[in-house]
Amino acid sequence: MAPSSTTTPPTSSWLDKVYLVYFAIHIPVMLCVDLVPLYPHSLWVPASAPLHFLHDLRAWYLATYADQFFAAPPAVAPAFFTFFTLLELVFHFPVSVWAVRRLGGKQLDGAAELVLLVYGIETVLTTACCMFEAYHWDAALVTSEQRVMLLTALYGSYLAVATLLSVDMYARLLNRVSPSSAGHIAKKLQ
Repeated sequence: MAPSSTTTPPTSSWLDKVYLVYFAIHIPVMLCVDLVPLYPHSLWVPASAPLHFLHDLRAWYLATYADQFFAAPPAVAPAFFTFFTLLELVFHFPVSVWAVRRLGGKQLDGAAELVLLVYGIETVLTTACCMFEAYHWDAALVTSEQRVMLLTALYGSYLAVATLLSVDMYARLLNRVSPSSAGHIAKKLQ
C-alpha cells in the first residue's frame, strides 16, 4: 500500500510555523543587509541616496558585530562569499518568498518538502563555510565577544534552523516513500 501524502507527523504543524517565522524574518534581512552590495551604489551609498538608511544599517551591523564579510575595502571578503551572495539572490530570496506563501497556506506536499530540503542542505553548507571562516578571523579585527555573538546568535541560529529544516524535510520525504523508516526519525524530532 502506498504511503499517504497527507499524513504528517504532529510536529509538522508547529515546525512549519517556526519555518514561516524564519523565512518571514530572512526576507527583510536579505533585502536590507545581505543583498545591498548588489544594488547600484548611487541608490544607497551617498548621504543623499534614497536608500542611504541601508548604508547606515550595514555600518551599525559592522560596528556592532565586526562581521568581516561586510567590511568595506580594503578588507577582502573571500571569493566564496561573493558566490554565496549571488546564490542568496537567485535561490534564497525566491525560495523564501515562495516558502512564506506556501507555509502560510496549505499543508506542504512532497514537491514543497523537496525544495525545502535542498534549501536546508545548501544553507547548512554555506553557513558552515561562513562560520569556519569567521572562527579564524584575526583577533585584532574581531573581539572574542563579537566572535561568540557571530558564531552563536547570528550564524549559529541560522545554522540550527537550517539543520532542523533539513532533517525534518528529509524525514517527511522518507515517510512518503518508506513510512516505517521515517517513524524512527520523526520520534527523534519530537
